[in-house]
Amino acid sequence: MTSIIPNGQRLLRALVTDGPTYRADLARTLDVTRATVTNLTQTLAAGGWVSELESEPHSLKALIGTTPSLGLWASVMYLVDTCTVVVAHLDGRVLNELTVSTDPGLRASARLREGQDLVAQLLTDEALPESALRGIHLAVDTQMDATSGEIYAERASRRWYGVNPKTSFEERFGVPVHVQNTARLEGLAEYVWGVGRANDNMLYIEVSHGVTSGHIMGGVIASGARGGSGELGHMVYDWNGPICTCGNPGCVMQYVSIPALLRDHANTTGDQISWPQFVALAHDGDAATTAISERAATILGRAIVNVCHLIDPETVVLSGEVAGSLPGFIDRVAATVREGALPLIGRNLRVLPARLDDKLLATARAGIESLRRRDDLITSVTAR
Repeated sequence: MTSIIPNGQRLLRALVTDGPTYRADLARTLDVTRATVTNLTQTLAAGGWVSELESEPHSLKALIGTTPSLGLWASVMYLVDTCTVVVAHLDGRVLNELTVSTDPGLRASARLREGQDLVAQLLTDEALPESALRGIHLAVDTQMDATSGEIYAERASRRWYGVNPKTSFEERFGVPVHVQNTARLEGLAEYVWGVGRANDNMLYIEVSHGVTSGHIMGGVIASGARGGSGELGHMVYDWNGPICTCGNPGCVMQYVSIPALLRDHANTTGDQISWPQFVALAHDGDAATTAISERAATILGRAIVNVCHLIDPETVVLSGEVAGSLPGFIDRVAATVREGALPLIGRNLRVLPARLDDKLLATARAGIESLRRRDDLITSVTAR
């Protein structure tokens, strides 16, 4: 294999981190002359590492991008009943992507094989070998140790308990596998393409059947030592409250999630109703439903105050079925946060609804963006 000189490695690094770039911009990024960039791109093109991309009609210049010979990324994202896979160039351009419905009752080992087979299928569809892969981002909807891949909490993670998704993918494809909780990857997608685009420091919160969060700073998910950060739903709101699935009493999700809202409605009215019925009643102004919704929003807002006092975000983005369906919910959360937060933190804080149009594919693509922000991977793929 032809070795690449340091300036060539710097150019490849710029393409991986910044995406396809014009020669003039590469010269500015690398602080070299355009002639030097032209010579570098010619050498790298001859080695098969970069190529000119199709230019716009009547354009006299073309973007420079990486080739599959340099390598490819893959992102695999599991939700309860879907698996989404994206294969992309190292510079972030998507080659192929696919979402398939899956059986929620499928064994964990079978779910893993299904995702792996989808990666192989997308590569085959593009006539590319599996050896072109340089890294995989894997997102699962449960608690998983980001270092070891171990699944924790048998009761809360019963659909995945007993397997190691990280090592399974590493053994299948022989490349580094970086893992993340699906909900926190959703936060990165909102940061890159959604309402968080103008921010450097964003807190993303999803409120649905559970409550989770993701803290994004400088385009990177703050995952904690082993990927366990962001479990906002398991912040204890009342140590004398109802027992949560985690075993602790009074967790936030016992007051704010869909199951909690439906439970509180049944306890208040004596009626067992579905979530769509609850939403309809809320929009009709039903007194009991409105009171329950407002209480949940207030409790969530108080929890967010505590988080904001620790991390001081620019923006809080609220997503999920609860935040997106209940009238006035986000406004009540925002008011509670501003009332309770210290002025230095709360005065300029924005609380906004999520705005991604295609959340599923955007989240899977965010796995590619996450890989492109890892310095260890960038170094390994550009050191030839």
